[in-house]
Amino acid sequence: MLLIRYLALSLLSLFTAVAAEGGLHIYSRDECAYLACSTLIGKQALYFSEEEEDFGYCDNNRQQAFGTMAYCLMTSPRSGALDYFINYCHDYGFDLTHSDLIKSAKNASVYATNTITDPDFSETALYYKPALLKPKKIASAYYSAWGRFGNYNYGTWFGVALIGYWFFVFLIAGLCNLTYFLFPSFVKSLNGRISKTFRAYISLPSFGRKTHAHHKSFLYAFEWLVPTRLESILVIAYWIMLLCFNVTVYSHQSPNLYWPKSKSAEMGRKIADRTGFMSMYMMPLLVLFAGRNNFLQWLTGWSYSRFMIFHRWIARSVTLLVLLHAVGMTYNAKGIGKGKYETRNAQPYVRWGYVSFVAMCLMCFHSLLWFRRHHYELFVLSHILLAVFFIVGGWIHVADDQLEQFFIACTAIWVFDRVVRIGRLLSFGVQEATLQLRANETIKVTIHRPAYWKPFPGCYAFIHILRPTHFWQAHPFTIVESAIENNTITFYLKVKGGITHGLYRFLSNQPNQTAKVKALVEGPYGQRSAVDRFDNTVFLAGGNGVPGLYYEAMDIAKRENNAHRVRFYWVIRHYRSIEWFYEELLKMKNVNIEPVIYVTQPDVGLIDPFFRDSESVSEEELEKREENKEDVLEIESQDYVQGLKDKLSFIEFREGRPELEALIDQEIKDADAPIAFVTCAHTSMVDDTRKYISQQVPGSKHRIELFEQIQGW
Repeated sequence: MLLIRYLALSLLSLFTAVAAEGGLHIYSRDECAYLACSTLIGKQALYFSEEEEDFGYCDNNRQQAFGTMAYCLMTSPRSGALDYFINYCHDYGFDLTHSDLIKSAKNASVYATNTITDPDFSETALYYKPALLKPKKIASAYYSAWGRFGNYNYGTWFGVALIGYWFFVFLIAGLCNLTYFLFPSFVKSLNGRISKTFRAYISLPSFGRKTHAHHKSFLYAFEWLVPTRLESILVIAYWIMLLCFNVTVYSHQSPNLYWPKSKSAEMGRKIADRTGFMSMYMMPLLVLFAGRNNFLQWLTGWSYSRFMIFHRWIARSVTLLVLLHAVGMTYNAKGIGKGKYETRNAQPYVRWGYVSFVAMCLMCFHSLLWFRRHHYELFVLSHILLAVFFIVGGWIHVADDQLEQFFIACTAIWVFDRVVRIGRLLSFGVQEATLQLRANETIKVTIHRPAYWKPFPGCYAFIHILRPTHFWQAHPFTIVESAIENNTITFYLKVKGGITHGLYRFLSNQPNQTAKVKALVEGPYGQRSAVDRFDNTVFLAGGNGVPGLYYEAMDIAKRENNAHRVRFYWVIRHYRSIEWFYEELLKMKNVNIEPVIYVTQPDVGLIDPFFRDSESVSEEELEKREENKEDVLEIESQDYVQGLKDKLSFIEFREGRPELEALIDQEIKDADAPIAFVTCAHTSMVDDTRKYISQQVPGSKHRIELFEQIQGW
């Protein structure tokens, strides 16, 4: 893991260097004076071929061109223009002095010729006389150049500011995360009015009333996840910055050197340049946030789900910026006229730009939550293909402007993530996995792990079941160290649709509903939370959300003294659900954990108890049961539940749904020190927990913290 983090930090440094090399060019006013003179003179006369245009004015053996440039620079509003030109020409091997320029400028002023009235002038032939330039035109040309290239500067500055905003956010989050582990006592002491207000109204609650983990929907196909209030504020602040950066500090110059006939051509190009630059600066972050090996998760302690929220909103902003770029360039071409729009659109670089933009729009559309949930594998495949078209198209689009470094950075980040993922798979190796269908609702996957492959509490991994119908699919599941075997990990897969339904059908036809298959594991992912730094910890698990919380609770109970109070609540629908987690529950018997299990439908699913010794039942007893099946089932159910409670006598069983608000309130009242709640359950239960804890924070005597372990993206 340390190696991966070092590599990630190195990759960040590479991205910064690459971006600086290609895009972070700031135009000085003196440089703009030279660019203005170069363009202005080029509109007056042809002095050299296109191959020489970068250094043609530096050659003092061509006095007609050299002298005209010297005169223009000396007449420019920028006094430092001559110094810039001398340094510029030095880079091309020309050693010039001020006296050379002054002498040539004076000579050019004497012999300057008006190209309009000169009978020897031809637009297509080289001109061998100094061109006549009016001081007013030179000044106007300079201000036009500064208006154009200064706008480039703003695009770069604003792009860097947006990157800086996000990394400032991550720096603060990283310092806070580090403080939890290095100075837990200090963190637990932060329970004053400011801290309570921030947590109660900013960091803990959902943006709306309570919905966060549970999705909202509209017209069936439109579903979305609501960010927390903190996430919303960070995203809104980003969009406000984006808006301000795109509507301010534009200027119109008239007469204009570059767009003399149309203000719409000028302003369209400036908007296009600004939005184009800013979109490119956001693209590497877009790829980084979506990666599984994003080092910022380790730095901040934030979940992959949170980074995916940022990823989606930045993606939408980049799509909007690229759209504005296209609209701006359209106004520019239409304003220029003379068939510019048609000829420009015929260029390959423009067509590849359209390919990139269309791919980005399609990615935004097909990334809707409904599509991700109902066609996840198709979504992943199409998303990767569209991303390739987006990056390749954008790369070709900007290559002539030497701005491809942004796309090189995107590619480097993506390749890095893929290489690390492949490395994780190879390090685990192909192992034999035992699949068991438990309680007709959960698939238990047990895999022997290499000794050097170390899971940790709260981690998860992606499983590849190597069967013909599933091998290409990989889904994340929480890891639990096996309660029975050493160097063995266990996953619990809730039977839903997709791969789990396919495995359910496969196992239903296997002897004892058990099979052995080959599997690959990619992980472990995630990061440790600071739940063990609190004196009281309450785990609120629901259904198949129990494995990860169990792992964390057991980790605390095994290494902490009895002063650490651990309460463990598990909410299940029926007693049969205990079957698939029975061995793990037994491990709670001799540790410092107070387990409580809520059974919301206690009368459901009590046929064929899993721990009944069927061989001890006589044939006569079986015949009697067949004769009076209903009575038998009722007695059997009662015996089953009682037998279960006897075997798990250290667990408190409560029938019915938990009153979460009252439960949380009581736990806080019982706590004599700071308390942490950890939750992973059905999304509505997680949202209720967040809501009630937020409400409790302002009046609490001790610090209250919430760690949400549910992953949804």
